Amino acid sequence: MLKLALIANQTDSLEGFFDFFIENKNKIEKKAAQKFEITYIFNDSPENEVKAFLAARDVDLKVTDNYQQLVKNKEVDIIIELSRKFETADYLLQALKNKKQVITSNHKVLAENYLLIKEAEKKFRTRVFFSAVFSPLPLKTLLNNFYSLDEVKEINGVLNATTNFILSEMEKNTVSMKETVEQAKELSYTEENPEFDLSGRDSLNKSILLADLIYNTALDPSQVQAKGIKGITSYDLIYAAELGYKIKLISTIKKQDEKIYFGVRPNLVPENSFFSSLNDNSNGIELFSNYNSRTFIKAENNESAASNLFSQDLISAAEIISSQNDINFDLEALRANKINLDDLYQQQANNFYVRLQLEKDKQIIEKIKDIFSEKNLADLILHDNLTETPLLPVIIITKKIKEKDLEELLKEVENLEGVLTVNNVIAVKTE
Repeated sequence: MLKLALIANQTDSLEGFFDFFIENKNKIEKKAAQKFEITYIFNDSPENEVKAFLAARDVDLKVTDNYQQLVKNKEVDIIIELSRKFETADYLLQALKNKKQVITSNHKVLAENYLLIKEAEKKFRTRVFFSAVFSPLPLKTLLNNFYSLDEVKEINGVLNATTNFILSEMEKNTVSMKETVEQAKELSYTEENPEFDLSGRDSLNKSILLADLIYNTALDPSQVQAKGIKGITSYDLIYAAELGYKIKLISTIKKQDEKIYFGVRPNLVPENSFFSSLNDNSNGIELFSNYNSRTFIKAENNESAASNLFSQDLISAAEIISSQNDINFDLEALRANKINLDDLYQQQANNFYVRLQLEKDKQIIEKIKDIFSEKNLADLILHDNLTETPLLPVIIITKKIKEKDLEELLKEVENLEGVLTVNNVIAVKTE
């Protein structure tokens, strides 16, 4: 029988997995050809919450706030990190060194320390499983199996359901981002620090791990600058809708000429597109490969989806323990596979939505048109003459241009007398 320890800093994540596990225990054990028993819970939240949780289920488990007690305990075979509590890789490395299999969704630690963790796996012949990083999408299973003989050329995805929920609510109810973030917090959709979602960092870490899996490399997240949804207002969502678009936070991984182009940015997406169909708390990807051409995958985000992925990894961990085989991957190839990263929007031409705030003056509009027309760059300039203020919002949809070139162009626009601010620049996904 394999003994499990659960790391759960939040009782809601503990409740979700524990109840799913008990309900599906017979199925999981049959698939794994192994018996399981939960022996420990690591939790440093108020003790009465955990006691209430256990009492409600009439379960008597050992609860500890001492992590060393877990990793050095022979009664623990597998550690399942349900809440992303730890900020550094030390806890994972300790677990691997002490011959524990680890299941986690801690994408920050994994993305920032991928090579270090793989080296520890090889050295100590133990494994870290992380299917739940991409919850609710079963991406790791798909990449390891369905696409194992295929070559993935590009992935575009909404990987953060929280930002999707926030943007959907802002659009539906014309409310501020601050109000919607508070609503998402109440529903437990956000990370403990919502800034992680809003800044795009959550999406970037997941994208880095996807690229590591697909291209057998260990990329450095600090090489890529994510741009999240902060700064997007209801005005942007209204203007986007008038033009036939919605706004989504899109993560892009694109391999071309032995280089990987990354982009984590808000995008205007056509209202009849796949990404526009991802409403509220859902995720989805568009994947291009050699053999399957273009594939779409969509999933609703809920506690059971994550628990299912944790349980799939539990079955895989049991198989590793039963087989007692060496960890089967080429560490030297991983170390040697240094792939250059580049910013997709800085290096490849794209359409952009630009929102400006001007003084009400037709001459200023004409000057802006002249600047864009000179380079044949503006498809549309839309200005709202119905506003009752002395200010005039102007929306520009550019033709294809590299972001760094657009930034130079906008400096010229900002220097015009009567141009008050460049409020927002958002990429436009046209295909």
